[in-house]
Amino acid sequence: MKRWLALASVAVIGWTCWPLLRSRLLPAAGPPWLVVLDGYHRLDRALALQAGAAHRRWPILLITCPQTDQPTSAQRARANGPLLVLLEHPPLGGDTAGQAAALGRWLRDQAGQQHPRRLLLLSDSHHFPRARWAAQLAVGGLGTTVQPWPLNGQASSPELWPAFRDALRLQLWRLSGSTGARMVPAFQQYKRNQCF
Repeated sequence: MKRWLALASVAVIGWTCWPLLRSRLLPAAGPPWLVVLDGYHRLDRALALQAGAAHRRWPILLITCPQTDQPTSAQRARANGPLLVLLEHPPLGGDTAGQAAALGRWLRDQAGQQHPRRLLLLSDSHHFPRARWAAQLAVGGLGTTVQPWPLNGQASSPELWPAFRDALRLQLWRLSGSTGARMVPAFQQYKRNQCF
């Protein structure tokens, strides 16, 4: 009995940590991408990076709500490479965990294409390190490493409860395909009103 319990524990720990381990042990081979959460000034920064030598012509993936009307025609005109838009739709999207799950689902659906070895995740500093952890759990199993790029200074110190909550929600998404947002209807309705 103890042997089976030990094996089950190892299996659960291995499954839980796989998104963190796979990107280091078996990294994906695809080209890097810039990923932008919510657009606005963050998308402007990604476009500036895309025009620079270090990130020239990296594809940009903007994850945003339909109500933002992003990207604008001026932003599209500034793009020096592919600019793709992933519009959030319920039940995914509307918050950090939902955006990470939408990113993970989108990458998995890119049949016949190599997954990116690295994603440069652009958002405001208050989103980090929580957004990076959530995105790493969503895409790490594909061999992709998420690197945070806080736009306004260093990443803030982690808010433990939101970071832990999002990590649990992403593990639930990996297991069931749902982030559990429906378990809090009032919050889901608030986000729906803000985003969709």
